[in-house]
Amino acid sequence: MKRKAFGIKSCAIIGMVIGLFVLLLFLTKEYRQAIRGRSSVLYFNNNSVALLWIIIMTGVIAIGLLIWLIKIIFEREQLLTEAAMEVRKVTNNIHAGVVNYVPEGICRIVYASRGYYDIIGLDRSGLYETYQNSLLGFIPPEYHDFFLNTAALERNGYAEKTIQMHDCKGKKYWMQVTLSKGVHGGKNTVSAVFVDVSVLKATQDKLIKEQERYRIATELSNEVMFEYDYPADVLNLSERFTEIYGQDHIIGYFKKDINEYAKMIHPEDRRDSMEQILRTKRIGANDIQLRLMDAHGEYQWCRILYRVICDEAGVPLHAIGKISNISLYKREIEQLEHASMTDSLTGAYNKAATREVIDAYIKKHEDKSHMLLLVDVDDFKKVNDTYGHQCGDEVLTYVIDNLRKYYTLGEVIGRVGGDEFVVFIGEVKDKEQLLQNAGVLRELLHRPYRRGDEEVPVSASIGVAMYPEDGKCYEALMYCADNALYEVKASKKGNFAIYSKME
Repeated sequence: MKRKAFGIKSCAIIGMVIGLFVLLLFLTKEYRQAIRGRSSVLYFNNNSVALLWIIIMTGVIAIGLLIWLIKIIFEREQLLTEAAMEVRKVTNNIHAGVVNYVPEGICRIVYASRGYYDIIGLDRSGLYETYQNSLLGFIPPEYHDFFLNTAALERNGYAEKTIQMHDCKGKKYWMQVTLSKGVHGGKNTVSAVFVDVSVLKATQDKLIKEQERYRIATELSNEVMFEYDYPADVLNLSERFTEIYGQDHIIGYFKKDINEYAKMIHPEDRRDSMEQILRTKRIGANDIQLRLMDAHGEYQWCRILYRVICDEAGVPLHAIGKISNISLYKREIEQLEHASMTDSLTGAYNKAATREVIDAYIKKHEDKSHMLLLVDVDDFKKVNDTYGHQCGDEVLTYVIDNLRKYYTLGEVIGRVGGDEFVVFIGEVKDKEQLLQNAGVLRELLHRPYRRGDEEVPVSASIGVAMYPEDGKCYEALMYCADNALYEVKASKKGNFAIYSKME
């Protein structure tokens, strides 16, 4: 049923209309008496026309006010009707209902809206016959205290809780319930508003599960998420950062104190990585690879990926990204690179890597003197024919192992042929050191290989070339060393010769 509501302004207007109407009646009566000469106002007895005009104007004003009042009442009734329709639409769409109940015993329902009956799937008579108008009939026992305990209502005036309830067919809903004080039939009751939030709850549960999955995946992958606030200069990292790297995961004044935090970076990576961080790209992804010291004081290879979010003017606001531990990946790459550069039998550099490494070393130390020694194992075919190819492979490995035991300061040792090796020694100071190195190498290569009870004789011939006198690249030095080796082979095997230019 529609209910008319009038404000103070409307009452005042109605009062004015009634007053004008009474005045109009009074004036009409005076006008009739003025015509007969018996008006109570003597002026009107002599001026009946003026009185007529006053009556007409008063009537017009009264009619105008009455029409305006009717229009206002009509518009208000229309607004109330539209509002009621909107409320009904919203209520139907959100699957909601209102209940008034007595907060004791079975929580007897004294009033329920149509929306509530739709929720439980019963009408008023069905609710009475099945549950004796009990609100708790559809509520699991663990929530009963929420509806019976009115302490929160007394303290705050309202109470809220998300509960799970069911309808008459057992279908379950998640409901957001809001309790407030109410009155029905002069008796204190509690008013409960039920709003179906099942879809929202399912979405929240799904989001929580996804977040938990992501958290577990992040922990398993040793990833650390972070966000940097440019205006506040605050770097906020996930708590995993503290566990892995032993530092606080919330860093205030990051850019201001960046030199302090740079101590975590490996000295060899510090300069380049700091330049990259300070010259952050504002468009696209930023990718930095460096070594960070972990909580155990060991350096771990890390990859920092992040993007910068800017305002409309292009001023950076936030940087969001992650830190990933790529030490295992780096080790695998190093192993692959090592495998691609080494001889599978002896573990020395292969022919291509030997050239590349020596040329790179010469380019980096162009102002120093270096020596290249080309080694050829004497009578290696005889070893294979006498003791077998397996023994021959063992002899080659034995020779390289002897070289490695002596040359431990970074000299280059490479296998460039079946029984030929290169030993490159950098930064040779003078000829005396050259002769000493060549002599030591000859002694290392004249140690017999013992195989069980057998002793396999081993010797090698050596050709020596010097940088920069004999050549300024690997290829030129190899040419000169090969000529010196040829002279040794032609005269006396098991010795060494230093290349000298033909006059």
